[in-house]
Amino acid sequence: MRMKSSSPYRLAMSIGLTLFQSTALAQVAEPQSTEEVFSDWRVLCHPVEKDVACQMMQSVAAEENGPPVFLLSVSDDEDTGQRYAVITVPVGVYLAPGIELHVDNRRPFKVLYEVCDQLGCHAGFRMKGDVLAAFRKGLEVKARVWTARDKAVDFPVSLRGFTAAYNQFRTAGDN
Repeated sequence: MRMKSSSPYRLAMSIGLTLFQSTALAQVAEPQSTEEVFSDWRVLCHPVEKDVACQMMQSVAAEENGPPVFLLSVSDDEDTGQRYAVITVPVGVYLAPGIELHVDNRRPFKVLYEVCDQLGCHAGFRMKGDVLAAFRKGLEVKARVWTARDKAVDFPVSLRGFTAAYNQFRTAGDN
């Protein structure tokens, strides 16, 4: 998503709002808005002023056909040209340990929460280098979120279609 500010808070807010509204956007999208599906990933693009804002995402529900409780989104920051991933989980999680991401049972990396708002708690990281390579090569990410000091929940996030979605996201956002 192209943004005017590189503030992590604004980035998380914008992504969080877009993620939770994405289903409604897809149902009542403007004619110029597009949504493409790449296996388990979606790329949403919509016009913004004289540009196109794109975002790729995947959501996970706690129960089949339930509302999403875990969202992973990748967006651009217009000011820095960096690509960021933001994880959004419900308010009420135990924040201290952050989130652990395990790509195909490799050594995990931690993502710290940046902000919580009425839509959820948001943790962001740059989508580049070793992290991007692991996502491109991997089959699944297990995101471990703590609900209490000694209780964790793993959210499985499929990486099927990630590389194709990422390539489309990159080129669509450059147009």
